[in-house]
Amino acid sequence: MNLKQRFSLTFSLLFSLILATLLFVLFTMFSNYRKIEIQNRLVEKAQTTVKLLVEVKAVDYTLLKLIDKETINNLYNEKTLIFNDSLGLIYSSIDDAVINWDTTMLKKVQAEGYLYKTENEYDIVGKSIKHLDKNYIVLISAEDKFGNRNLVFLKELVIVAFLAGLILVWLLSFYFSKQALLPLDVFKNKVQNISENNLSTRLENTGKRDEISELTAAFNTMIERIDKSFQYQKSFVGNASHELRTPLSKISAQLENLMQNPDLPQKFEKTLSSMKEDTQQLSDIVTSLLILSKLENETQVRNFSNVRIDEIIFSSAEFLRKYHSDCKIHFEIINETGYEDRLEIKGDEALLKIAISNLLKNAYLYSDNKEIDIKIIQEKQDIKLFISNEGDVPDSNDTEKLFGSFVRGSNAIPNRGFGLGLSIVKRIIQYHKAEIRYMIPSPRCNQMQLTFKI
Repeated sequence: MNLKQRFSLTFSLLFSLILATLLFVLFTMFSNYRKIEIQNRLVEKAQTTVKLLVEVKAVDYTLLKLIDKETINNLYNEKTLIFNDSLGLIYSSIDDAVINWDTTMLKKVQAEGYLYKTENEYDIVGKSIKHLDKNYIVLISAEDKFGNRNLVFLKELVIVAFLAGLILVWLLSFYFSKQALLPLDVFKNKVQNISENNLSTRLENTGKRDEISELTAAFNTMIERIDKSFQYQKSFVGNASHELRTPLSKISAQLENLMQNPDLPQKFEKTLSSMKEDTQQLSDIVTSLLILSKLENETQVRNFSNVRIDEIIFSSAEFLRKYHSDCKIHFEIINETGYEDRLEIKGDEALLKIAISNLLKNAYLYSDNKEIDIKIIQEKQDIKLFISNEGDVPDSNDTEKLFGSFVRGSNAIPNRGFGLGLSIVKRIIQYHKAEIRYMIPSPRCNQMQLTFKI
């Protein structure tokens, strides 16, 4: 879960909880208000009825029922029962509604003085009223049709308001969180485009006084320090390698002259030959470091010329056979486009020869039968080059590290080397905006796949 989703989810859940709580409290308060209001109305009607029945002498029982009939619409389905102190029924209104009562209920009202309960859609109030030194028990019930109808309407309104608020806040929270964190997405995309090849790139500061601007400034400062460190490193490697080439060439020439001296004792010839081989390997390392330094210092792609990949392969193969005459190369071109051969790519011919020569040399050195299979597949958008050989393969954990500097696979231990060849190849291929992959298509098969865009 990313930061936008986390903020949106947290805010939406918090708002939903607050909204649900407020609406629930509102509905509960209105429900309680309705109960209090109907109770007050019932108590008031009970007191009025007792007063008319007891206090006004001119009002007899028949007249009281007539009054009750005329005021029956004040409370919907009202029913009034009045009991004396001995729990005897002395008055019953003419309404057809029924109050379910018993002696236990009357004694409870008599003892506590008040009782309220609901029964189906009816509100029932029991009230003990003392009037003119006499105690009366009144049971009165009515249906609060208007209040209940308002309560149902409020419940529906609360549900609709909650659902609408829920949908609205979820949509708005995700939208505004996305808009608020949009500068971070822009920052992330810009950072992802920065690599070791373009450390001179700096992020544009918006000029706003916010956290994003501060983060951008801090990141630019960090990149500037890293860039300086890389420049010092590249400069040192290039200068040191360049300075080492001259003395190494002199040492190699002097050893060659000594070996050609006819007066040289035979016992020193083997030692000098070993020294010459070590000097040559050291010279190869220095040359490789110079190439790497040169490629790393290239900040822009050159104006490449059109070169044929098959001609580069043939040239590299002939160079390999000069030193390894027992090498066998099988070459195949597959055209999957349906058009005429298109083997030209944009590139630097000298650098591509170095890369292909290194790959062919590795394929020969680590091959059991000294055979190399080369296959070119032409597709509509690119050209794929496969270089394969049969032999020991490295451990699966080493395959992702093979293109690093001074890294050698487990299958390369018996052979001499320094682990710079594939590193140079990868830098050259990346310099040409191409791709290189190492694969193991079968248990004892090493394969390099190069993909060039047409």
